[in-house]
Amino acid sequence: MVLDNLIEKEKSIMNRTVKFFQLVSRRGDQRGVTAILFAIVLTALISIAALAVDIGYVMSSKNDLQNIADAAALAAGRQLGAIYQAMTYDEQQSYVADPTPLINTALEVAQKNQAAATIQAGDVKIGVWDGTTKTFTETLAQPDAVKVRASREGANAVTTFFAKVFGTNSVDVSADATAALTGQSTTDPGELGLPVGISSYFFLDGNRCNDWIVFSPTNDPDSCAGWTSFDYGSNDNNLRNIINEVDGYESPATTAGDTIFNFIGGELSNPTFYALLSLFQRNGYDIDINGDPILDADGNPMVDATVTDDEVPLFDADTGERLLYPDDTPRNEHRWPSGVVVYERNDCSNPNQSILIVGYSTILLTDVLSAPEKLIRGKILCDYVDPLESRGGGGEFGVKGSIPGLVE
Repeated sequence: MVLDNLIEKEKSIMNRTVKFFQLVSRRGDQRGVTAILFAIVLTALISIAALAVDIGYVMSSKNDLQNIADAAALAAGRQLGAIYQAMTYDEQQSYVADPTPLINTALEVAQKNQAAATIQAGDVKIGVWDGTTKTFTETLAQPDAVKVRASREGANAVTTFFAKVFGTNSVDVSADATAALTGQSTTDPGELGLPVGISSYFFLDGNRCNDWIVFSPTNDPDSCAGWTSFDYGSNDNNLRNIINEVDGYESPATTAGDTIFNFIGGELSNPTFYALLSLFQRNGYDIDINGDPILDADGNPMVDATVTDDEVPLFDADTGERLLYPDDTPRNEHRWPSGVVVYERNDCSNPNQSILIVGYSTILLTDVLSAPEKLIRGKILCDYVDPLESRGGGGEFGVKGSIPGLVE
């Protein structure tokens, strides 16, 4: 407000000088006009120059504060992302933040700057960012954003040089910045575990947390996805090499809005389907009748249920049927969380061409059923921060980058 007043005063002086010059010019028959005009104009120009110095200094100070607020918010936001990276999905969903380490990080960054900025603990807010409404809400429950206010106010306000003539000895200046974990925008080589993509159309009707999606068969009403051979040739053999984890067929690094993948539809040949079943058995973790992971001797969730002797078998060795508990609940059910791409599409039709990747999602693959069902399905996991170091700024499809970006 004070800065605005100084600018208005500068404009007022300039306007009055121009009007006076116009008035005197029209009365050119009077002697001494030039000398008087010169004196008045010189005084006005000196006043304008003096105010310009103060305004420039105030604006420079505000820019310094903005840089400090930006750096402090980004540093605290990156620490928040690192905290999420060390958690499982379930731990992330129940996370309640301790604000102290995040606040301390922001304060430490601010103190390292040379500007005489003031950031108090109360100037650092922890909360969530709504990308749709562009609003920040303060909360410690599963936060994804940090908001910082840097200021020079009161005794620490910016001192003026020439505006004192107008009664303005100092100017309060402040700047705000918010850094948030937003939609993942990149993946590293090998990060995409399952070679499938979900149509962006699937997400158009709102948040699809825990909704089922079917990858096969394509005529299922919940099917809105397709298989991709990444940037390799679009054929079933390349897809099978990817699923079999053949050297040289890992997923490439990708960037949302730039990478194009080859899609080969929603149906798999029998050899490729059973390769996927084997991959599911290798990569999934095993749960008991209560849905809790079965742990090995080291306390880690057990995987590869059909291979090692330390785990309860998933299928009967003779019949190939899934073993059941006495209450007919499937024994040792499998769960495999995997990152997948989201491709640009305005419907759920079967994709069978090269398509732009617009974002990323995470699915919890729960069923890979052999004949006659040959059903492949999983659940969409939302509010999941990528455990790898990936940047935000991509589409909002359930998974967030662990490296924050400035959103305001």
